[in-house]
Amino acid sequence: MEAVSVLQPLWDWCLSHLGPEGIASPAFLLTAVVAGVYLPGIVFSFVDVAVTGRLTLAQCWSVYWRAMKWYGSFYVVAMVVLWAFPMTLLSSVPAAAPSAFEFSLDLVLYFLLGDLVSYFWHRFEHRFRRYMTKVHYYHHVDTPPLTIWTAMVVHPIEGVSVFACFHIYGILFPIHPLTFAVGAFSVTAVNMITHCGYRLPVYDWFFATSREHDLHHARREPRNISVMLSICDRLFGTFEKAR
Repeated sequence: MEAVSVLQPLWDWCLSHLGPEGIASPAFLLTAVVAGVYLPGIVFSFVDVAVTGRLTLAQCWSVYWRAMKWYGSFYVVAMVVLWAFPMTLLSSVPAAAPSAFEFSLDLVLYFLLGDLVSYFWHRFEHRFRRYMTKVHYYHHVDTPPLTIWTAMVVHPIEGVSVFACFHIYGILFPIHPLTFAVGAFSVTAVNMITHCGYRLPVYDWFFATSREHDLHHARREPRNISVMLSICDRLFGTFEKAR
């Protein structure tokens, strides 16, 4: 008899509340990405305004609106359209959840491949002057101290290209929908947190840190290019430790 995955109750909940049609829809993954933007965005906005006082409410809203007025509108319209007019992204939805090992391995590979591809794409963005001045420069208008919403201050062309880089593992490989959703949420959330402006104990041991990414926005010569992990920066000589 095949062992039941520890993730089965979570997957059963998804199936019972969303149905196979809901999970097969692009709206399932879009919801995960939107949650990856807004959950850390709301948490760190609260910290900025109510805990540290780094920003006033008006300042926080100004950065949010500059970053999200078009993306936020797109999310809302896309969600309404996708739920109202179901589309199928998957040919079939599995009844069984992934095993803990399969889930963990795919999630690690999701991060590693996404980090590798986005690292070299980010280097391309800085290397080619025309792209830098016409597209990527828009993101670098924000200089330290950054805020959580700086992550979303990006030109639409960059938004699409970076999205593909971040989620390339899920796009190219046949992974379980639950793993894809968790990966989409996690990678998006980590990219947001990389721009939050705070030192985060424990978290900073595993992921690209906000303080080191501040240096990326402050230096003319690109350093600390990765926004997910620091492995590629360390391997390819672009890492600079924040003091």
